[in-house]
Amino acid sequence: MLTVCGLHRLQVETLADNAAMIRAATQAGFVREGTLRRAAWVHGEFADQVVLGLLATEWDADARG
Repeated sequence: MLTVCGLHRLQVETLADNAAMIRAATQAGFVREGTLRRAAWVHGEFADQVVLGLLATEWDADARG
């Protein structure tokens, strides 16, 4: 288990059109969990956000693999 600060879960939220961030997060082991439709106010209009998560058990599996 991930023991740093007793963390169980990490979460990343980014704009849906931020392909570089989504790619970096998935390469780091994060899993895309969903889209928050029109959840962010950007440049005077609403934009979608993507939520990605990483559980401690998944981190441990990646570290061993």
